Amino acid sequence: MTFLLSKRSTKLVTKCSSAVALPAVALAFFFTPDLRAAGTALDVQSGRGTGMASAVTGMIDDSSSIYYNAAGIAQGEIFDAQIGDSLILPSYELRTPSGTTTKNSIELVPPFQAYVSGGITNHVSMGIGVFTPFGSIVRWPDDWVGRSLVTSATLVTYDINPTIGYRLGPIRLGLGLQIERGTVDLKKKIATGSQEASTELGADAWGGGANVGVQVDVVRQYLMLGAQYRSAVKLKFDGNAHFDNVPPELQGTLRDQAASTTLITPDSAAFALASRPVPALVIDAEVVWFGWSKFNSIDIVFPDDASGSLGSSSFLPKNWHDTVNYRVGGELAIGDSWRVRAGVLYDPSPSPDRTLTPDIPDADRLNLAVGGSYAHSSGIGIDVGYEFIFLLKRTSTAQQLPGEYQGTANVLGISLRYRTPRARAAAPDAADFR
Repeated sequence: MTFLLSKRSTKLVTKCSSAVALPAVALAFFFTPDLRAAGTALDVQSGRGTGMASAVTGMIDDSSSIYYNAAGIAQGEIFDAQIGDSLILPSYELRTPSGTTTKNSIELVPPFQAYVSGGITNHVSMGIGVFTPFGSIVRWPDDWVGRSLVTSATLVTYDINPTIGYRLGPIRLGLGLQIERGTVDLKKKIATGSQEASTELGADAWGGGANVGVQVDVVRQYLMLGAQYRSAVKLKFDGNAHFDNVPPELQGTLRDQAASTTLITPDSAAFALASRPVPALVIDAEVVWFGWSKFNSIDIVFPDDASGSLGSSSFLPKNWHDTVNYRVGGELAIGDSWRVRAGVLYDPSPSPDRTLTPDIPDADRLNLAVGGSYAHSSGIGIDVGYEFIFLLKRTSTAQQLPGEYQGTANVLGISLRYRTPRARAAAPDAADFR
């Protein structure tokens, strides 16, 4: 993952007239595991990128550059369009110190993407992409030991990313505008003393940011440098909290009402070195920094709560720290039509052990990727990538629910595309890394 809440303190444990302290109404659900990238980012944004473990910043040159490195669309008077989906099937479990093991309810997470780009002139290109940079579905059993923290959560964010690229000799530059839409649906149980209530919160938000990228052909066709930066995006979620099975003595407090919170996605910066040691092979190695330290805590506001009890007297810390992940990927041409790919990625978790809870059961990840593509002489092609992800064992010391987390995930990325056939492509001085 690619998503944090503001640094304001979390105030979600309610105080009721019966003196029963209610658990947090889990806006922590905003950050649930997608098992693709540490934290909550989704970086499987094309079949080609998935097959190289997303190690494409230095050499990417198709319309998926809109996500991976905006400079990559500046390829001269070439038209490129693709649409795809990344099918993510996560499996993870929590083992408590008492020996109880709970597994998630496995559910397919299908973030999609679509891109189109083209050269207006030999130097200026424009494009637009729509993709899901952050999003997940998590389901824990309704009767599990951590149901007061989370039972289910669905988060989806969509980026609309218009982009412009400029090419001047060996240098390509790109600039994009991020228009981000987010929706969330959250569920949990609430122990009220006499019975168990439940709550569901639905909310949505819009936000904006920018991204910039650069690629430089240091030694034409043999060595390229690439870098991209994506800004943080602030999302102000407004929605409604719904409560069920509330005892009469608490219905004045636990009633349906408006709720809001603020989420800030992390900024990120990627730095890459791509090389073509032989004409048919390109290798990309890179480091990617994520600004996860923006995720200090969770704050929720109930503007219609006259009693003030829903938003008082609790703090749920997260205290995440910035991370750097490491990626290497390669692509080998077999004739004019076929490509095979492989990659590996190590992605450390930003979460301290003391704040690791099942709303975000995060861990260090090791991703192994393979893929391939076929391109017809007409310009129509298909890219397929597969990743197997190890969620390395992680021990939580959080007071709310300590235990060991581990798991795996399978990711299948498929993209259908059309690109101006090579024989018709202009820009004879463009560095073709395809």
